[in-house]
Parts: sequence; structure tokens; C-alpha cells
Amino acid sequence: MLRKKMFSSFKHSRTAAVSMLMSFCMTGAVFAQKGMIKGTVVDENGEPVIGANVLVKGTTNGTITDMDGNYVINVENMKNVVLQVSYVGYNSIEEAVKGRNTVPIKLESSVVNLGEVVAIGYGTQTRKEITGSVANVSEENFNKGVTRDASDLLQGKVAGLTITSGSGDVTRGSQIQLRGTSTLQNDQGPMIVIDGIPGGDMSTVSPSDIESISVLKDASSAAIYGSRAAGGVILITTKRGSGSKTQINYDGYVTASTVANKPDMLNAAEWRAANEALGKDISIYDKYNNDTDWFDEMTRTGISQQHSLSLSGGSSKSNYRASYTYMDRNGVARDNWMKRHSFRFQFQQRAINDRLRIGLTGSATLTDMQMPFADDFILAYNMLPVYPVYNADGSYFTDANHNYDQGNPVQNQDQNYKKRTNNYFYGAGDVQFTIIDGLTTKVQLYKSRFNSDYSEWQDPRNSRGQGSTGLGVRQARTWDRDLLEWTGNYNKAFGSDEQHKLDAIIGYSWESNKYADQRSQVSNFAVVGMGADNLQSGNLLQIGNITSSRNEYKLISLFARAHYSYLERYMITATVRRDGSSKFGANHKWGTFPSVSAAWGISQESFMEDVNWVNDLKLRAGYGVTGNQDGLQPYKSLDLYSAAGTYYSNGAWPIAYRMSQNANADLKWEQTAMLNIGLDFTLFNSRLNGTIEWYDKRTSDMLYNYEVSTPTYVYNTIAANVGDMKNTGVEILLNLDVIRNKNFTWNTSINLAHNKNEITKLSNELYSTGKVYVGDPWIRGGSGVTSHVLEVGHPVGQFYMLKCNGLDENGKYIIEDINGDGQITDDDRTYCGDAQPDLTYGWNNTFSWKNWDASIFFRGTIGNKVLNNPLAAYGNNTYIDGNNAMDNDDLLVLRENSRICSYYIENASYLRLDNMSIGYTFNTKKIDWLEKARVYVAGQNLFVITGYKGLDPEVENFRGEATDNNAGLDPGIEPRNYMPKARSFTFGVNLTF
Repeated sequence: MLRKKMFSSFKHSRTAAVSMLMSFCMTGAVFAQKGMIKGTVVDENGEPVIGANVLVKGTTNGTITDMDGNYVINVENMKNVVLQVSYVGYNSIEEAVKGRNTVPIKLESSVVNLGEVVAIGYGTQTRKEITGSVANVSEENFNKGVTRDASDLLQGKVAGLTITSGSGDVTRGSQIQLRGTSTLQNDQGPMIVIDGIPGGDMSTVSPSDIESISVLKDASSAAIYGSRAAGGVILITTKRGSGSKTQINYDGYVTASTVANKPDMLNAAEWRAANEALGKDISIYDKYNNDTDWFDEMTRTGISQQHSLSLSGGSSKSNYRASYTYMDRNGVARDNWMKRHSFRFQFQQRAINDRLRIGLTGSATLTDMQMPFADDFILAYNMLPVYPVYNADGSYFTDANHNYDQGNPVQNQDQNYKKRTNNYFYGAGDVQFTIIDGLTTKVQLYKSRFNSDYSEWQDPRNSRGQGSTGLGVRQARTWDRDLLEWTGNYNKAFGSDEQHKLDAIIGYSWESNKYADQRSQVSNFAVVGMGADNLQSGNLLQIGNITSSRNEYKLISLFARAHYSYLERYMITATVRRDGSSKFGANHKWGTFPSVSAAWGISQESFMEDVNWVNDLKLRAGYGVTGNQDGLQPYKSLDLYSAAGTYYSNGAWPIAYRMSQNANADLKWEQTAMLNIGLDFTLFNSRLNGTIEWYDKRTSDMLYNYEVSTPTYVYNTIAANVGDMKNTGVEILLNLDVIRNKNFTWNTSINLAHNKNEITKLSNELYSTGKVYVGDPWIRGGSGVTSHVLEVGHPVGQFYMLKCNGLDENGKYIIEDINGDGQITDDDRTYCGDAQPDLTYGWNNTFSWKNWDASIFFRGTIGNKVLNNPLAAYGNNTYIDGNNAMDNDDLLVLRENSRICSYYIENASYLRLDNMSIGYTFNTKKIDWLEKARVYVAGQNLFVITGYKGLDPEVENFRGEATDNNAGLDPGIEPRNYMPKARSFTFGVNLTF
């Protein structure tokens, strides 16, 4: 009976609610005043602005101006409608219609658009309202040419954001770091947010689908993402359809990539002369009458192409966009390629007088790739130039395949492979409803699935596979992700002149991540043609060669933010997020991450009214706390058991189990607190603008593996939150319109960033350590010798080794006796430079003249050191009779094995012409079916100016996988298996129909 009454009550309540909603909608329809608005958009000189966007605020209803700057738009409510008008290079404005049928618009030119809408995380703000440190790069400022993902578009554009492309491998992404190293757990850089979905992957968005990218640089901006935002946040906003008209866009390019740098190895004549000078007998090697450049044989001109096609459009109530991108990239290494198909669909529909908005997004990214064996380039360093690639009968030369660090690398490239197939699918749906004017609620659902299939084959006929008589590997990975988020947003202007503005949001987030992995490895193949697709034909399967695993973690979050402004003069923003993660230990399941920031619009004050040369001046200050849980793998806080060998029982050998790690119930997130002070300015009729910022970033409770005693613990290491680190720095961004007139413009912009990193704590009362030696350059005769140190008072990347003061008259290293005991030992190691730069910079110049446009972009670093490891490994004559060597001044002088010492530490400051492009836009006024046609040519990595003697002063920050111990803690080593970088030349076409 009770249940029946409750059901009846619910039914009546539901009926009443529906009736009220229908009544509300009908009332809105009755009082809405439909009409048509027209007008003309002009610039500051009264000239018409062609192609300006005119949009009804809060809707997708919009249009663009015609050849005379005119626009016509139909609206639902003439009384309350507000028009948003924007055009590239001009300040966007909002104009209240207030019942008018004709609304003229005048735009003012600007280097920086203060009215530009910028993504800030769970919402947007105009640039003028932002109180935190947020950098935004829009499509017109992206890097041109061949691009893998969003990081290539951003490289060098944002002060403090370091994007390193240290490898020419087209299947590898870039390493990203914001405002210095913040962790000892292989800093994975900023969290990626794609269209509001946190935790995304840049590779799942085609660069041609990206409209703008925002970087949340300080903790006050990023704190709304809580325990995953310590490395900063990158917000990617993709393109959407417009209600103005249907458009078809095609973007395509073809790129030719050549080797930008290769080692200067001895050719056959030089190798013979060097051995003759040293008195070495090479007769057993020099019998092939050949002169081979092994790096030339291993590389090629890589031809790449990309084609992107999109269809977009809509009406006053809906918009849609669908796109397909095909990318085919061939690296300069012969066995390196990647093919990618990207599909994306977005649709939005409004109803109930635009109060209800439903959005759907679907995406699929299908990638096939072949990764090179980077160690094959070690063979190219060592193989003698007198060895041929092929024998006289056309077979591979194999006489050196059993020699140390030798073998025919061309044969390896042809017969071995590492292939991977990645499939990434995701779908998102959101429902947003405006309850009353200014108050909206939104629910968003997201589901993604990532599948990866990896296969590896090492053929027994070549040097790589001969030791195992063939090796085959297959690996499968799956990652499922589910996300539910609810937000409520209140946005309202108060006062007689709407001088008070309040924008507040509250939200709830639930996320689940599930990982599964399976790997099989077999060796000893009798039939070599099977490859990795027939593992059952291998004859040797050892214990541990078949593994599988599965893990899962969940994250639950509550968050809120409030932003208040008065006359755009005084602004304050407060944020708080509370995260609960299953990764954390039992004693620290929840963490709270607050922030507050404020801004003072100085230029809005009355005493600035007569200061005509100041267009805008704003002082900002913010403080916040964020966290990092990336370095904490699921279940690290628990007692885990795993298979460990076998034992004998009743005539059988069952699998034995044992504990596999020490549990720590106190494990939690790493915490980063940051104070940020910034000054934004726009001066001289908006010709000059910029930002100056200072920050103090403190990381505490850093995760690291500490040694502990046994048998108190089962194992001698345990993961614990102990260490502290700080980063302090200054960033400067300047934009200047050097020339700005109707026919010709020249804009130059420069960004500078200085960061100082220091470890301030490594021990506490429970877990302690002194100096931690990391880095393994691994050269012949010096294996196991470290290159870096982690120590309180010094930065990550501190070189620590024997100090060398040159070579003596006998060709031996002059090693400094630091401790003065008369002997050279490990105790004489000392501090020999820092791999982190004192300054990073980017300098961009853009030009336009009539229908022509051009850009030139430089970037570089000052003050960083790099260990020239290839020179140490291959620049010695010790083994020159049986190995090749790099040509260098000391080749014939040295009389001992190379040593890991400061002799090979070099200044790696550099200036790189990273990107240059020239484009031409055709006049399509007389072609009614073609709206825009542009062609361009671009060059990337055109030249480098540096005093560094190695291949390239820009080396990867991270070596190894994300889960490897000490990965990322030895930056600044040029690896001896270096993958050559590419110099690329691109021809592209942009068409709009």
C-alpha cells in the first residue's frame, strides 16, 4: 500500500513538473519578440570588415559579413538579444540590441584581442576577465607544416612551456614540461583536456580539427583539476560548426623530409690513414675494397602527406561538423613510418527557446606504425666503412654480425620489425538546460576505449636475432575509460549599469579507468618466415615469457569556482576541488586543492582616463595548490602477491606465490603550491602588448623509492612521499605591431622564460637518503658509471662526474684530484654543470602584404649543458682497427679509453630556425562556389646555430618508459643510439567551399 501511494505521488509530481515546464516554454514563446537585425561592420578607419563573425550570444545563431561588411540575422527576442562580433586581428565586442532593427558595429584593431573568449577549465572567460596565468594560442598562430599532434602546433609559442622533439622517429610524441621539473616520478607534463574532457591524449585529435589551445600555467588556474594538475593543464578546443552557412573545407599537404644531421664518421680512406698513423695492422679487415657510409644506407628522403576534409553547418537552432583526416608519415630512417585515420563528428541541437542544448561528439583514431630499432644506429657508428652492405652475389654482408656492437644494420632494418596498431574510440554526450536566465545545469557522459596490438620480430639470420635464434613478441593492451560529470553554472550581471558580474560553477565528477595487458614471447624459430604472427612455431618458451595483468582505479571529485568582477576593474576568483582516488593509501584517500586569484584593472581607474597611450593595464596575483598522482600506480599502497617460480609437491611443480612489494598505507598525491604575480598590458593604440610574470612553485610530498631494512620489510625498497622541490622563474611575452596599415602588416612576438629548479628535501625521520646517483651514459669501457646526482641544494639534471682539465702531453685525461688524496677515485666526482637551461625563448614574425602572408619562427635555449655521449663512445682510437670512429681533433691524440668526465660536457645553447612559411590567398570573389583558396610552402628545422659539437643540442628530456625507476632524472645526455632528426619542406593547400 505504501509503495502504491509513493508511486502515485511520484506520478502526480511528474505530471505537475511537466505541466509547469510546458507552461514556462509557452510563456517564453508568447513574449518572445522575433525580428530581423541588420547592420554594417567597419574597422577603425570606417572600411568594411569582410567575413566578420556575427553571433547571437549564447546560441549558435550567427552569420558572417558580406563583401561590403553587411550582415542580416534573424533573432527570437529583439529585446534581450546581445550580438557578439569578432574578426581576427580586432577586438571582439558585444553589442546589446535593445529592440533596434539596425545595429552598426565598429571594430578596433588589436595585437591582442581582449574580448577573445578563452577556455579556462569547466568554462570560458574573456581575456580581459582572467585573473590567473592562462596563455592562449589560436589557429592563425599555430606552427605551420607537418604536424603529429597539438604539441607540434604549440612548440616555442608559450613562455615556460618546453616541448622537446629530440628524436626523428615519427611514431614518438614530444616531451612536454611546464615551468620546470616538478617530480621525481618521470614528469609526464601537463594534463590534457579535450573539449572539456580531462585526461585526454593529444594523438586522438587531428591538428586540422583544433581551433585553439589554452595553457593553464599557474596553480590558481589549474586547481580546478585537483590531483592531476601539478604539471599544468593544456585545454584543446576543437572546431565547431556554425549556424551561418554550410562549409566544406579541405586542407592537404605533401612533405619531403631529409636528414638534418648525421655523425661525421671516417670514410674508408680516412680510416686507413688513422690506423696507419697509429701503427695498427688492419689487413684482416681491409679486404673488401669498399667505402660505405652506413648512416646514408640506413636513411632516406621521407615523403609524407596529410589530407583533411570537413563538412560543417547548421541553423539558428543547431550546428554540426564532421571531419576525416588521413596522415601518412615516412621517417628518415628506412624502417620508420606511421599511418593514421582520424574521424570526428560533433552535433549540437537547441530547443525550448534555446534553453535546452544537447550535444553529441564521436571520435575514432586508427593508427598503424612501425618503430625503428634505435640500437641499429649503434651498429652504424661501429661498422667499418670498408665493409659492404651486400656481397657480390647480392646477399647481405654478414661477416661482422657476431662482433661486439656490430652487424649489418641495413639487413636488420629489412628483416626485423616493431609494429603497433592503435585503435582509439570515444563518444561524449552532454545535456545543458537553462533553468532561469543566468542559471544553467549540464550533465556530460564520456566513454572511450583504446586497444593496442604490438608485434616484434628479430630474425635469426641477422645480428639482432641470432643470439636467440629468432625472437617473436606479441602484446595486447586495452584501456577503458568512463566519465560522468555534472555542473551547475550561474552567470549574472547586477546593478543599474550591470557593473557587478558574478560567474559561479559547482560540479561533481566520477571517473573509472581499467587497464589490461597480455604479452607473449617465444624464441628459437626453425622457420624464419613466420615472424611474430606464428608464435607457436617457436621452440623455446621460458617461465615468465607469458604474462598478463589487469588494474583499475577510480577518481571521484567535487569542485567549485566563483568569479566576481566590478566594472572590469576589480576581479577575484576562488576555486576548490576535493579528490578521492583509489590509488591513494588507506590513510589518505581524499585531498583538497584550493586556490584564489585577484586582478586589478588599473587602466579602468579614473586617474588613468587621460593616459591615452595605455589601452589596458592589469595586475594579477594568485595562489593555489594542485596535485600529481601520475607517478602513483594502482595498488602501490597495498600488499600484492604474484607468481614467483615453482615448488615440488607430490610429483608436480605448481606455481609458487609471494609478496611482490611493500605496502604503504600513507601513500598519497604529490602536492604543488604556487604563487604567481603577473602584469598584463596593452599600449600605444594596441600596437604593443605583453605579459610579465613571476612565480614561486613548491612541490612537497614527492614520491620516490627509498631503501628500508629487511626483515622489518619484505623488500629493501618502499615507495613513500618524502621529498620537496621548488621552481622559481620569470616569464615575459611581448607582441608588437611593427607596421600596421591596409596593405602591409608586420607583427613580431617574443617569449622568454627563466626557471631555477632546486631539490630542497629528500629525507625525513622514517625514510632517508643521501646523494642519489642516476644516469647511465653506457660507453664501452665505462659501463655502469653514472652521470648525474639528486641532492638537496641542487637541481634535477645536475651533472656529477670526474672533472677533466684537458689532455696531457701523453694523450691522457687530466683529472682533477678534488679531495686531494693523491688518487683519482669516485670520491673525486664533483658538480660539472646543469642540463636545465637558464633561458628558453621563442621569436615569431608574421607578415602580410595584399594576398601574401609569411611567418618566420625561431626558438632556442641559453645556458644548458649536454653530455656529448656519442663523442665519448665513438671518438676514441682505442678500438679503431676493428671499429669505425668519429672524426674529431682528439682522435689520434687520445691514448686511453674514454671516460665519463666533464671533458664531454658542452654548452648546448642554440638558436633554431624552427619554422618558416610563405602563403598566397587567391581572390575568389568571382567564383561563387569557392570561398577561399590558399597555397603555401613551409620549412621546418631549417638550421641551428650552436657551439655544441654533437649532432643536435636539443635532446629528449626522458629516457625510458614512464614506469622505469629514475626515468627523466638524467636529462641532457645525447644518446649513443641517436635517431637522426629531419629537415622538412612542405607544400600545402587550404580550400573552403
